[in-house]
Amino acid sequence: MLLGRLIFAVFIFFATVGLSAVDAVAAPQQLQNKTITLTWTAQAMVRDPDGKEHPSTSNIRYVVYVSSLGRLFEHSSRSAGKSTQAGDIDINAAKTKMGEARGLRFEGSSLVANRGYAGGGGAGVMRAVASFDPSFSSCTLAVTHGKEGGKLKRQGTDGVVREILSISVVSPSCSIQNGNTLAN
Repeated sequence: MLLGRLIFAVFIFFATVGLSAVDAVAAPQQLQNKTITLTWTAQAMVRDPDGKEHPSTSNIRYVVYVSSLGRLFEHSSRSAGKSTQAGDIDINAAKTKMGEARGLRFEGSSLVANRGYAGGGGAGVMRAVASFDPSFSSCTLAVTHGKEGGKLKRQGTDGVVREILSISVVSPSCSIQNGNTLAN
């Protein structure tokens, strides 16, 4: 959990001071005019507001287009059962439409996506890191979750805020395509 606390502390720092306080790394030229797709499944044990505990599975997808000017455009989606949340996120937005803190940037040759969520006395963070090979023709994905004390809570795709008791990441994948698949 130490890693989780460190990730959380770093995310809170960036969310508080903004990206302008750190050296932003430009998108690698080899990724310009390409689409990067990150997908994974989050399997969690959650507690409903009424105290009932049950497993929950969410399929996560981030599609990031790197423009010819190096700007990052994002469409993200999360589905669980019959419920889905999806939308484009403004490149300058500090929060998603659901009010979750967000960050998307390059750190060296890695693309890093962060989500911070809080609700009902809990706070946590998700960090997805896509690492590219030297030729930027393939990538791998690592996703971690962390929390700082207290309880980790997040609003589900159905609008209900649940406590996340445990969470694991299954089948993380990363792919790169030429062009802008968001325009289709």
